[in-house]
Formats: sequence, C-alpha cells, structure tokens
Amino acid sequence: MKIRKATVRDAKKCLDLHDSQEKKKYWKREDFVESVKDSDVVFHVAEKDGKVIGYSSGFIVPTRRIEALMHETRVDLDHRGGKIGTMLVDSVTNELHKKGVKIIYALIEPKLKKFYVDSCKFKKSAKWLEVSKKK
Repeated sequence: MKIRKATVRDAKKCLDLHDSQEKKKYWKREDFVESVKDSDVVFHVAEKDGKVIGYSSGFIVPTRRIEALMHETRVDLDHRGGKIGTMLVDSVTNELHKKGVKIIYALIEPKLKKFYVDSCKFKKSAKWLEVSKKK
C-alpha cells in the first residue's frame, strides 16, 4: 500500500469510492479533477495493488494562507482499521505544513471525533460553529 498525490486519472475512482459509501450524491467527477489541478489543494490517495482504496484532501484558506482546512478523508470499508486514514491525513497535513500552513482545521461529524482526535492528533479548538446557507 502506498500514499501518493492524486492525479486526474484518480477522479473517477475517488468518486466511485465516495458514492459507494454515501446514499446522497454530493461530489461530481469534475470536483475531484479541479481539486487535483488546484495548487492550493493537497489531494492524496492510498493505493493498493493498483486500486485506490482511500483518499484525503485539504486546502489552504485563500485569505489567511497560514490556515488550512481538511476537506474529506475516506477509506474503503474493507480496508478500514489499518491506519490508512491516519496515514492519508498525516500525508496531507505534512504537505500543507511544507506549503507554509501553521494550523489545520477539520470540520467533522461527531462520529469522526475519535479518528481525528485520537488517531490523527487534532485538538478540539471550537473556533467555528457550523452554519450554512443554501440557494
């Protein structure tokens, strides 16, 4: 198993992985393609035997470039529990730090707290409260 930077060729595989785990379609292939191309996005995949089994992405905040936000981490259900998610998050956060980021935030569902806090060593900051506005 290896962690590497995502390529445009990985977009469909990442979308398929996402869609296999979610009832609601959220991403489009183009979303992954544009993320791979964006220099402010760090997008990595976990690959085993030529198959994408996980991915993680984060992006630099454009107005405060010392901050970044983890966007999504996902691992194939059959490969969970083997530290792949942790390795993906570590790989993305390490690259964000190399780009000059000092602090990385993650907006997560409560069920993911154990993963991000215990496994990935994030600390609760309570900086943001999630709100949204839809068109």
